[in-house]
Amino acid sequence: MLGPIGPAQSDELIHFTGKGGAFPASVPEEIRRLQPQERLDAILASAVLKGFPPFGATRACVCFSESPPEHLAYLITVCGFAPWGVVITRGQMLGAGGGAVAYVPTQVRQDFAQAGLGHWAVRTDTDSMWMHEREWRLPLRPGGEGAKLGGLAAILIGDAAWRPSLVGTGNWVNRSTGERCFGPDADPYCEEVEDLPELWQRSEIWVWDKASQTVVRHAPGTLC
Repeated sequence: MLGPIGPAQSDELIHFTGKGGAFPASVPEEIRRLQPQERLDAILASAVLKGFPPFGATRACVCFSESPPEHLAYLITVCGFAPWGVVITRGQMLGAGGGAVAYVPTQVRQDFAQAGLGHWAVRTDTDSMWMHEREWRLPLRPGGEGAKLGGLAAILIGDAAWRPSLVGTGNWVNRSTGERCFGPDADPYCEEVEDLPELWQRSEIWVWDKASQTVVRHAPGTLC
């Protein structure tokens, strides 16, 4: 049991695929130049969340924000976060080995770093004011491909008409007859059946409504 969640807290943690400010130097250029919805599209297609060392850290992490509804609106409308991302629960985060970061003075942050725990702390100073992010981090294994997504609590999108790119399903059909086949090696007329990513089909979809500054929640499978 994780205990009760108070009104200033949220059981839902959001990994935004776009926000204001600079990228850490560890983020590759090919990811930096993508639009937030393009990064989300890549995440849904691969079912993998890639992570990189945050500012001041050496351990690669995937970063999330704890955002009750009113705070989510603040992050998007005031702080420049893009309304695109994936949502997991606290239980999923803690079960995967992640947790909330500590916001601490610079000297204490240095103590974390010296202990090899720099990725668990964010320094507080006049040039480091990030407490509004209410950040949680999921550290990644060195050399790993990222965090494999077995399931999501929700997917956040900023356009109700947006849909992710189709992906291969592993099933093949003869495009002339419609009959099932076993790939192009067996039949040159075979083509792979494509569909929306499984994560999209199985997750709740949150559509950001700019006018009301709230999300409209759609049950899994209703925006397929």
